[in-house]
This record gives sequence, structure tokens and C-alpha cells, in this order.
Amino acid sequence: MAEIKTGIFAKNVQKRLNRAQEKVLQKLGKADETKDEQFEQVVINFRRQESEGSRLQREMKAYISAIKGMQQASINLTQSLHEVYEPDWHGKEDVVTIGKDCDALWEDFHNKIVDSTLLNLDAYLQEFPDLKIRVAKRSRKLIDYDSARHHVETLQTSGMKNDRKMMKAEEELKKAQKVFDELNAGLQDELPTLWDRRVGFYISTYKSVTNLEAKFHREISLVCRQLYEVMTKLGEQHSDKMFTIQGAPSDSGPLRLARTPSPPEDESPPESPEASSNHMLRPISPGPPRPKSPTQLKKGPPVPPPPKVTPTKEVAEEQIIDLFGGEFLPAPSPSQVCIIFRHNYDVCFLQVETMHDFEAANSDELELKRGDVVLVVPTVSVEDQEAGWLTGIKESVWYMLGAAAQKGLFPENFTQRLE
Repeated sequence: MAEIKTGIFAKNVQKRLNRAQEKVLQKLGKADETKDEQFEQVVINFRRQESEGSRLQREMKAYISAIKGMQQASINLTQSLHEVYEPDWHGKEDVVTIGKDCDALWEDFHNKIVDSTLLNLDAYLQEFPDLKIRVAKRSRKLIDYDSARHHVETLQTSGMKNDRKMMKAEEELKKAQKVFDELNAGLQDELPTLWDRRVGFYISTYKSVTNLEAKFHREISLVCRQLYEVMTKLGEQHSDKMFTIQGAPSDSGPLRLARTPSPPEDESPPESPEASSNHMLRPISPGPPRPKSPTQLKKGPPVPPPPKVTPTKEVAEEQIIDLFGGEFLPAPSPSQVCIIFRHNYDVCFLQVETMHDFEAANSDELELKRGDVVLVVPTVSVEDQEAGWLTGIKESVWYMLGAAAQKGLFPENFTQRLE
């Protein structure tokens, strides 16, 4: 028995030595290598498919783990509500039932995702290890075949055609070729088939995930609606105990202070004019000289002429176009200026100059620097207008973008009218 094991071991060692020697000769160009470019591409696809499947499995496990985490977070959130809920509050038992239903939906969603996707994915990936071993074995048998073929060619070159050694070499060549052909034929059929099957597997996996997730969201939305209705009735039961946050956003508009911000104390800007209408200010004494617009500072081709003041009576109402609301504005006041474009129509604005820097606190406010010229447009919210906020567009942005320019709110007492 020991002699048999020793013989097998020696034979395997000799095979490895022959393969290593053959690979060295092929690398050095002293021995030709059998190539099958079509099969090599099949192997590249196989490795890519295995890598993609492993990544899909990894991400699916992370997705399922996230579902489990959301389930636990939902349980904890519901428990916290149960602990603070007083016995005499409306819907005490309903809240408990809703919490149990919510937990059951999360658990059912988690189990179905595991059963329909993760288990199938594990079965799909189990096909790769065996094929991977056979692909590696085919590579070794191809080297054995090349080595046997080169050995026969060497003996033929030396003139040993009828020698016993020659016959043994030819027998080894036939044996190596037979083993290689059997492996090669099987893989040539299985690998392309597996590559094509990936499409159907991806389709079934993602259809299952999306279908289960859509069903889960439909069902849990009903449970959430029930809890919302319980909270609404609880609010009606305790309507005198509502909790409000100063300055918090309401359903009607963005977060805004009740009054406009005060100008910096280290400056002494002129007294702010009072609003007389939605977008008109009461004239006050002239401010500092109007700064030049960016278009007037650029060098190059001629630019359109500067805006001119158009008498109120000469501007027809249908010519005063509100580009931002789709409606006509009232006739301009004497303090308005109408910007006239050679290739466009007249648009009338009230112009103000920023006397202090203003940092926007909300997305619907304008960020202003001292010296910016703002074109005032109608303010939509009456509350903002009464609180001292105006709506406008930076003049420099208007010149560049026209009707596409961004408008926003700014405090009236940070500005003064331009003559």
C-alpha cells in the first residue's frame, strides 16, 4: 500500500514538473501553445458572471439586513408611543393593535424577501464552484496535451519512428487529447448556457423584490393611515393642549420670522419707506449714486442702451407684462422704471438699492450684498408683505437671464428706492 501511494505521489510530482517546464517553454516562445479564443471569451464571461452574482448576493444580504433594522426601529418607535400613551387618551387599544400589525407586516416582508430572493441566489451561485474547478482542470489538461504533442514532435524530428519509446509517446498523446476533449466539450456547452441564463435570473429576482416591496408599502400605508387618524382624533380630544414651536414652518409657507430682520447697528441707513401696495414703495429722499451694472463695466461689443424712465401715461396696461405670474400688473407709479429691450418688450419694475448685507435663511430668500440693485416684483404672500418683506430679482441676474432669473424675498428695511 505504501509503495502504491509513493508511486501515485511521484507520478503527480512528475506531471507538475512537466507542466511547469511546458509553460516556461511557451512563455519563452520555444513551444507553441494551443489557443481557443472563443473559449477564452466564454471563460471571461464566466468570471464576470460569478463576480456579478457574488456582488448581487452581498448587496441583497445588506438590503435584507436593512429591512430587519427598520423592523426593529419600527418596534422601538411603537413601544415608545405605547409607554407615553395615557389610558384615558383616545385610541389607546387602537395604538397597540396598529403597532402589532405594523410589526407583523415588517416580519412578513422580511421572510418573503429571504425565501424568494436570497435562497434562489444561493442556489444560483452554487453552480459556479464546480464549473470553476473544471475550467482550471481543462487548463491543466491542455498543458498536458501540448506537452505530449511536443514530445511526439521531438521524437519524430530525431528519427525514432518505430521505436518503442515513440509508440509510448503517441499513446500518451492520444490519452491526453481524449481527456482534454471530454472536458472541453462539456464546458463549451455549459458555460454559454449559464451565461444566457443570467438574464432570466436577474429578471425574476428583481421582479420578486419590487413586487414584494410594492405590496408591503401598500399594506403598511393603510396601517400608517390608521395611526394618523387616531392622532387626529386625539388632537380633537385635546384641542386646548396643542404644541407649537416659535418660528416653525406652517402648512401655508416656508419658515419666516414674524418681522423683518433689523439692519446692523454699526450702520445708520436712511429710514425705510413704508409699503403702499403689493410691490410699490413710498418715495423717499434720493440715496447714494446708483452703482454701474456688470454689463456697463464689460469691454467688447456694444451693449443695449441703459434703461430709461417712461412716463406713466405713455405706458399702456397691456404692455406691462408680469413674466412671473402670467397676469397683467397695475399701471406703473412715477417711481417705477421700465426696461426697454431692442428685441423684446417693455417690463416695468420698481428699483431699490441694498444698504446692508442680507444673508438668506430660507431657499425662497435672496442673498444680497450692500450695493446690489434689486428689481421689485409682486409679493405673493400677504403675510410676508405685511411683515415687511418684498419680492425681487437682482438686476444683474435679470440682464443675464431675463424671465428665467430667480426671484426671492428680502427685507424692505435693508434697502432704499433708487430715483
